[in-house]
Amino acid sequence: MNDTDPVDVAVVGAGIAGLVVAAEAARAGLRVVVCESGPHVGGMLRPLTIAGVETDAGAESFATRTGAVAALIGELGLPLDIALPRPGGAQLVWPAAGGIDRAPLPQRTILGIPADPLAADVVRIVGADAAALAAAEPALPAARAAAEPDLHTLAATRLGPRVADLLVDPICRSVYSRPAGAARLSRLHPELWRRYREHGSLVEAAASLAPGGRPGSAVGGIRGGVWRLAAALADLARAHGARVRTDAPVTALRAVDGGHELVLGDGSAVRARRVVLAVDARAAARLIRSPSGTAGPRTPGEPAGRVESVGEDDAVAVVHVAVEAPGLDAFPVGSGVIVAPGTDAAAKALTHVNAKWPWVGEALPPGVHVLRLSAREAGAFEARDRAALAREVALLTGVAVEAGDIREEVVMRWPVAASGMLPAEVVAEAERRGIVLAGAAVAGTGLASVVPHARAVGATLAR
Repeated sequence: MNDTDPVDVAVVGAGIAGLVVAAEAARAGLRVVVCESGPHVGGMLRPLTIAGVETDAGAESFATRTGAVAALIGELGLPLDIALPRPGGAQLVWPAAGGIDRAPLPQRTILGIPADPLAADVVRIVGADAAALAAAEPALPAARAAAEPDLHTLAATRLGPRVADLLVDPICRSVYSRPAGAARLSRLHPELWRRYREHGSLVEAAASLAPGGRPGSAVGGIRGGVWRLAAALADLARAHGARVRTDAPVTALRAVDGGHELVLGDGSAVRARRVVLAVDARAAARLIRSPSGTAGPRTPGEPAGRVESVGEDDAVAVVHVAVEAPGLDAFPVGSGVIVAPGTDAAAKALTHVNAKWPWVGEALPPGVHVLRLSAREAGAFEARDRAALAREVALLTGVAVEAGDIREEVVMRWPVAASGMLPAEVVAEAERRGIVLAGAAVAGTGLASVVPHARAVGATLAR
């Protein structure tokens, strides 16, 4: 297949959704081209090397509630091994009189919604009165509002403000990079929303889904990093004849006889019978609404030094640090810390990477730990001040850490403004124009939602 040949399927975006669609369509014998604006495939799945170990720069786990990732790996024969996190879970840190308080995150919660509000680990955080209020929620009348409220309003109304503030909101900010007041349950966790509508109770809905096993059992990873999933899918698509083009931004999309034409940033064009937009909501809306619209800002090239950039608009900073401090050897906060708003900390979450993933610990030099800090604000860690990083690690872990204990740091910036889902009217316009949609903009956040939706898109194209 030459670069000028028309194709059966053109996929815009080489994130995980675009790669799944491309692999499935190519395996079915279709002629496929993937156009990615940036220099890498994988989207939020990217590798990063620190302390000599290659690990995940972006998403480092996936929810196991659907089994979609394991099924994808097994059915497509991808050379990947699923990894499970070490038992122990994470902790929550929240503001308290005279400083901070901390406790293990409740084991049986979904998005911070407790399956058993009277469990000791819930009471420890929210208090007995707030726990009793939440426990009475199943007796409340089922909500009949015409429009779905934001997640914080829903949780505060049904479960009480302390559960919303200390459990639901911190989890939402940590996992989805947005406050609960700016999110909808139906979009973050469609199955939990469906069960809430079915049961009329958040507590009962959470109880029907909450894991009964060890902490952390609701997520999985991939040995060597989740980024390897994207790399394996790209390799599989290419093996079946697909062209995967990077540094190939799509600047316009227009209808032509027999399908669509994609205009690329270098002025060249790709003709395709079907087009799949597997990009973020902002880029998808621009291409759908205006044939001359752009697909959003182009990803810049790799800058010099150890600060890497993956988009500029409304980015969130994530810093990985390699630390040599004996107090961390006992994994004092388990897999990490989620930080409640109002806490005097620059980070909204900390992951003790080698405490969470045993394979990372096996690869690290003795005594060295890798911690990952997700900043509340994009510029929080840009200065790479090791004294400030050490203070942050000490605050969140409770371990004495000095600037000299930090051996290395790597700062990444990830765009978040484009996350979210497409409005219904834009989806309708895409359908009218014969444009197929995939990815988080239509499927919801996370691999557990994105992968099965993308596989269904691929199967439909193959038929």
